[in-house]
Amino acid sequence: MSDIDIAITGTGLLTSAGAGVHRAWEALESGTPGFGDGAGLPWPVAAVDPRHAPWPDGARWQNIRKYAGPGAHWGLAAARAALARAGWEDGAPAGDQAGDQAGDQAGRPDPTRGGTVVAVSSNGSDELADILPGLAVLAQHDERPIAELLYDEVPDYAYIRSIPSQLGQFVALASGFEGSNLSVYGETGAGGLGALALAVRLIGSGELDRVLVVGVSPPLPLTTAVAFDREERFGREAGPGRGPFDLDRAGTLVGQAAAALLIENTAAARARGAAPLARLAACETLCAADRASATAAVVDDVLARAGRPADLWWAHGCGSVAMDLAECEAVAPRLGAAVPATSSKGTLGNALECSALVDAVLAVEALRRGRLPAVGLLEKPDPALGAVDFVVGGPREVPGAAAALVTALGHGRDAATAGAAVIVKGS
Repeated sequence: MSDIDIAITGTGLLTSAGAGVHRAWEALESGTPGFGDGAGLPWPVAAVDPRHAPWPDGARWQNIRKYAGPGAHWGLAAARAALARAGWEDGAPAGDQAGDQAGDQAGRPDPTRGGTVVAVSSNGSDELADILPGLAVLAQHDERPIAELLYDEVPDYAYIRSIPSQLGQFVALASGFEGSNLSVYGETGAGGLGALALAVRLIGSGELDRVLVVGVSPPLPLTTAVAFDREERFGREAGPGRGPFDLDRAGTLVGQAAAALLIENTAAARARGAAPLARLAACETLCAADRASATAAVVDDVLARAGRPADLWWAHGCGSVAMDLAECEAVAPRLGAAVPATSSKGTLGNALECSALVDAVLAVEALRRGRLPAVGLLEKPDPALGAVDFVVGGPREVPGAAAALVTALGHGRDAATAGAAVIVKGS
């Protein structure tokens, strides 16, 4: 992969705070958590209101709406918001803009030079949710590659059998991108950073000029939620003192969300007249013997690639006693005590498959605003976490911050996947 300057030109969010980056930011700054009773589950959940993800207007969208599950509604809402912020509408760039060298006769960028990568758990169908536990058990000892196993074992009626997700097809329709359409499934994607790292490779290799990265974490089926809870306990309370990094934290706080980032070769973005919101200096995911080793290695990797230190840290910080400790032990020595740290999950919850994409979008906003919100529900930082400068009690001004480190861990006591990204302030 060649070194190439990559710009973030569009972002979109759908969270328990509502639709839009500004809604999530308001919730973070006000310290207003979005947790409800979990619709009968034993864990509080920061749930998305489906009314905040309306289906697009127009005949072509209405004709295919019957095929779209809740995840498709959510992901499409975030994707279209990112496209609009990047100056893209209805499958083409808005306005009279210059095209790339490979542009079509209308002067627009070549659609085959754009692609999509989505981070998802499943296609959202009830039928597939019923068979996923059996597939997970089978995959533990089956020698077939996961793609082959899914193709062989998933019934024909399930879209996942063909690997590119249902959501990816809707996102491609919204963007008009005709290049690669890829999917990254499950928590091994480190909260969506696996999808973002794959998108970086597609641009860095020269295959594409731009990639729309979309992640969705829809409501967890009960069987999946129980399995996650057994792997790494979910929090039973979401009140003051139970937030990430708190001395009295007692488990991962669960959330739902959809997030989207449009990343582009900076030269191609400027050629079409787009103003970068930020620059993606590095992004990677790694597996190691354990999550602490994976986190340390991936942070070293992205900081080395970025060629500069981070001025703020947007941590995974999910509220798990063990995961918060492992993250701090791995990351804090690599940043120093003077770097302020926050997390979104005490307010918005841990949206498993796209949590890090949510944080990447928020980190872009933090650099743009020169301000860092406090860690939600954090009252007494745990001394065992070491000398970390957590933002507590209210937002903190960080006017000189130019680079943010975003970290993500896979869920589960035996999970050994971690991701990290370095985002640099736009100019």
